[in-house]
Amino acid sequence: MVLITVDALRADHLGCYGYPRNTSPDIDHFAKEGVTFANCFAPGSSTLHSSVGLLTGRYLATDKYGPFWENILDSKFTTLAEYLKSFGYYAIAFLSNGNYRIRRGFEQGFDYFHVYGDECDAKKLTAKVLSTLDRHKKDKPIFVWIHYMDPHIPYYFHKEYFNNFEGDRLYRQNDKTLELKPDNIDTKNYLRGWASKGYIPPKAFHKDKYSLNYYIACYDAEVAYGDFYIGDLFRNIKKDNTIIILTADHGESLGEHNIYFAHGENIYDEVLHIPLIIKDNRYFKGGKIVSRPVSGIDIVPTILNRVNPIWYFFNKNKFDGIDLKSIAENKDARRKYIYSYYPWAFSIRDIDKNVKYTLWKNGPEELYILPDEINNLINDSSPKIDSIKVRLRESLRSWLKTYPVASDPNAKRVYIDEETARNLRNLGYLQ
Repeated sequence: MVLITVDALRADHLGCYGYPRNTSPDIDHFAKEGVTFANCFAPGSSTLHSSVGLLTGRYLATDKYGPFWENILDSKFTTLAEYLKSFGYYAIAFLSNGNYRIRRGFEQGFDYFHVYGDECDAKKLTAKVLSTLDRHKKDKPIFVWIHYMDPHIPYYFHKEYFNNFEGDRLYRQNDKTLELKPDNIDTKNYLRGWASKGYIPPKAFHKDKYSLNYYIACYDAEVAYGDFYIGDLFRNIKKDNTIIILTADHGESLGEHNIYFAHGENIYDEVLHIPLIIKDNRYFKGGKIVSRPVSGIDIVPTILNRVNPIWYFFNKNKFDGIDLKSIAENKDARRKYIYSYYPWAFSIRDIDKNVKYTLWKNGPEELYILPDEINNLINDSSPKIDSIKVRLRESLRSWLKTYPVASDPNAKRVYIDEETARNLRNLGYLQ
């Protein structure tokens, strides 16, 4: 079983999700063999906020986002690796994001857990995975979690891929000249190089480059670079009897809502809409596209029901997510809403009406009829809109009485070693 997460990968920049650029030929081919969930949304808009839910199948949230905190995912919460280990699996992880470092809790249940620095790009990470799998003894089923970092800033310049997009139709359309974020505009000190607030973040900046479309082409080149080596992974693992899931922790703002080349500053769909593709020859029909909205927290229940259906039948109430097979077969009657959150904002999505309501902690409210997240209808007093507004507002506030559950009740503030600090600094998480 293989779980692939790709950092900051927007669903709508993949060919199988309708993107016109050829960014993802290998993932597109993979999608034809599996089932594609066209509308999957992350529970949070940054790595830590999303991952605590993605790995547990629960609506968990952390407010200890800074790089100096440990125990982000407390041991009282059971991870996917722990469940699978109890079912006899050997669990290994290859992760190229320093946010997953040891003692944050993500290592729970893994027999082998390694976090690499930012120098470990898709090519190197795939090589490490394949080398380890070649040496793996076949006495136990294996679960592998692989986290690729390539679409995340800084956009390392892969010229052979960038050249495919420079000057094309998208490159010439709707361009905009941006400014580098001034030093005197700050959010929190440790995020100064990463946050956007309407400017090019320093960690994304390429010398003398101020064009919006230049950076979007760089992002797409990173997606294409990662796609090739994810394809190399697909080509070198036995797929007939292997469950493979590809998704992302969150998306990326590429100019929407005046945020550039960043995430985690809001919970609009450009940072929540993520790919989710599952290949399982015994569980899902290949080539199917499911349009009904789903959540990243559905991945764990789906895997567990596939691996041990009897156990799952008696334990499914432990999870906030639901088995995706039921959704693919139109049997998801118990779900009406999907939730997403960040420390200062929470949203509820009505999956039947395709309406989204967001409540910010400092008071503002937003209401959108999707996919339009520009025209805020919160002040619309027409009977139909007012009825939707009241219902979603009350439903979200009722949900907030219990959820999201704090994933870090015993978090500890610590000093980090220089290697970890360097890695986080290169990614813009640390000044």
